[in-house]
Amino acid sequence: MQRTKLISMIILTLLGSLFCLPCAGFTAQDQENPSLNELTQKAQQAYINGHYADAVALNLEIAEKYPTSKLRHYSVQMLGTLYENNIVDIKKAIKWDREYLEKYASPRQVPVYKEKLAALQKLMDQEQTFKMYQRIRFARESDEVKVRKFEALLKDHPDFSMKAEVERELGFAYARMDKRQESYLAFQALSKSTGKKLSSGDRQAYATASNYWQMTSFWGGLAWAVVAVLWVAALLMKPWRQLTVASIRKFLLWPVLWLVLAAAGMPTFYSLDNSGDSVIIHDTQVYIAAGLNLMILVWLLLLMKGTFWQTRPRALRWLSPALTLVMTTAVFYLFIINQQNGTEIIDYFTVKYRHWMVEWSLL
Repeated sequence: MQRTKLISMIILTLLGSLFCLPCAGFTAQDQENPSLNELTQKAQQAYINGHYADAVALNLEIAEKYPTSKLRHYSVQMLGTLYENNIVDIKKAIKWDREYLEKYASPRQVPVYKEKLAALQKLMDQEQTFKMYQRIRFARESDEVKVRKFEALLKDHPDFSMKAEVERELGFAYARMDKRQESYLAFQALSKSTGKKLSSGDRQAYATASNYWQMTSFWGGLAWAVVAVLWVAALLMKPWRQLTVASIRKFLLWPVLWLVLAAAGMPTFYSLDNSGDSVIIHDTQVYIAAGLNLMILVWLLLLMKGTFWQTRPRALRWLSPALTLVMTTAVFYLFIINQQNGTEIIDYFTVKYRHWMVEWSLL
């Protein structure tokens, strides 16, 4: 029995070795050719450094000199990519993509390359516009510059067959710039261009841009309206009629105490380690928040001195905390959404709040 098992293991080992011989042969052949390895490394380095003309020349040399090398199919694939993205030449891109499809493409790559070839064929009559698109797309420039150039491209070439791709680039670029309204409008145009057949990533970005735009437009406008109404209401009650020298001193005492309290808390803030936090709060934001709190406190003191409350002390007792909460929420909502990536901060706090509520319900 032991001998039978031993013989079976030897046979399996030999068969496995036979299956590995072709791959090992290829690897050994490539490794034993220092010229090929040197060309491959130079081509990769040229591509990484952005020297695309050199990368094309080196990959062409590999494709022509080493037709049986395993490394050749990488060069063929890179030539298609370079001629499509960097040194735009649609005919050559089609040539090398077709060769890769016919000789090297895996079953999973076949539909991708067939779709790519069909798209390139449609661009034959728009090669110059396609060159402009790829030049903007792969330029090492800021999103602001790219957005300006993409907008000009759409304006000058409204019939560009890759209009949907330009709108997609605009949508994501505006999102990175935290311009949510423009991002939403770009994705809205994209949905019209593609007949609402958006990818899952596009749909998520579209929904995020739409949600953030609502935060800044509808909810932001509502917050501004609340702040304005509450200030007007406080001033219409003519609080200055109730102010005396003694009450003014008391009136000024509370803001001074608040500033002292805020200043006393700053050393604690500076001692906090927030290196691992997803939302970083800077000291300037803390100072602005303290100033906004001071403004809310002044509003509250004016509200409490209103003539309306003189005959309604119970209403003042019940309504002033609720109105202060509404004012504080509106002011700090406006403060947050006007910060860099403020809408993401709102989302972060919303998720945290829901998490706390779930934990509280489990207690």
